[in-house]
Amino acid sequence: MTTIMSDVIAGRIELLDPLARGASGSLWRAIDRRYGAICAAKVMRQRDGAEVLRFVREQTVGTAQGLGAHPHLLPPYTWVAEDDTVVLVMPLVHGGTLAGALADHGALSPSLVAQLLRQLLDALDAMHTSQWVHRDVKPANLLLDATGDGAPHLLLADFGIALHVSDVRLTETGFVHGTPGFMAPEILAGGGTSAAQDVWAAAACALEALAPLPPRERPSPSTAPQRVTDALSGSSDPAAAPLGELLRAMLATDPARRPSAARARDTIPLLAEPVSAWSRTAEGERFEVVDRIEAGGELREVPLDGPASLAGLAPGLHERLQARSGPAGGSVGSAGSAGADGRSAPSPDRRPAPGPQRTAAGPQRTAAGPQGATELFVHEATPQDPHAQRPVPNHVPNHVPDDAPNQVPDDARPSPRPSPTQAPRSRRGAWVGVLLLVISLLCLIGAGALVWTALG
Repeated sequence: MTTIMSDVIAGRIELLDPLARGASGSLWRAIDRRYGAICAAKVMRQRDGAEVLRFVREQTVGTAQGLGAHPHLLPPYTWVAEDDTVVLVMPLVHGGTLAGALADHGALSPSLVAQLLRQLLDALDAMHTSQWVHRDVKPANLLLDATGDGAPHLLLADFGIALHVSDVRLTETGFVHGTPGFMAPEILAGGGTSAAQDVWAAAACALEALAPLPPRERPSPSTAPQRVTDALSGSSDPAAAPLGELLRAMLATDPARRPSAARARDTIPLLAEPVSAWSRTAEGERFEVVDRIEAGGELREVPLDGPASLAGLAPGLHERLQARSGPAGGSVGSAGSAGADGRSAPSPDRRPAPGPQRTAAGPQRTAAGPQGATELFVHEATPQDPHAQRPVPNHVPNHVPDDAPNQVPDDARPSPRPSPTQAPRSRRGAWVGVLLLVISLLCLIGAGALVWTALG
């Protein structure tokens, strides 16, 4: 992958430092300038039209039926593009992946695996209810929040090959999507996509947590049920027996015999014991999810459920455009004009206080409040520009600050000029009316002639 020449993509996403690099791109700690908040940015190269669909699909998962607010789903909340570079933007998760945790701690206890599996199945149930299939469930796509020695919190990420039931199938014949070791047997045999393949993959992730394998050692899917039995045999953990029975059902060769994600989730009870009693490795050591990412200083972070709580400080594109254009016949930029998502676009006269400031060596700036965002889109009028947009007065009462200088009363302002196209449009409307009247008369005459002929 080529080096990004600029550290700001599309004027919005400021890349800070790389966190990971893979075949499809790189993951960065970044700043979303619209909100002035730390986020994660997945930087990828656009190679063809199919990859554009992948970017759109991945971001769409987060907006469909509110899946982005699910506590165990982490889809991107937006994406930006510049030239051939596309950036998926999502909240930053500090605890790494389940794959990384297994590399550090080794096998986990059956009780801990059961609770992590329950969270994963809850995420999959939400996706399947919304008719999405993830198709790439694996430990590397299971993120862990940095909860320390508290209860682990798992989030399912990477929706690049997720498929909706209404999607056009773009997969070539004989080509399968997924990761070896976590693809259901019917997918390897060329079968169609279904929610059952996610259930099989979730069980394969749980099996990996019980008995991790070397990265390149991936046995046949048909051996998975026996591996479950071997991993749990002799365990004194009270969750071992019911977990083994559930995993063998989820790993059934026939997709129709597997339980749904919701049914499988409901068979795993929430534990009433203290976290310290069950959140342990297979060796009995305490399982902790430490913070692996440098803090962002004084800048806040985009919450795990998305930037909705920050949106009031930085209206979206539709809000800003509506604030500029205003309703037909109304004033532009009037206070209280609603945005596309129902939020009120802030009036230019009532801008909120600036957000937090950048610290350290960087220059100070307002953290992407509406003021900075609006200035990107407003064309400032100047005396030398006869075609510049004329400012339209705000006619909403009580929305002008008392200390605003040089305010001109409404009755002293010049009345707006009539539009130069108003008269021609009126004449065109009159001619259209006359034409319709003539056509109506001709139709009546024709109808009368037919009746006269019939009677004669």
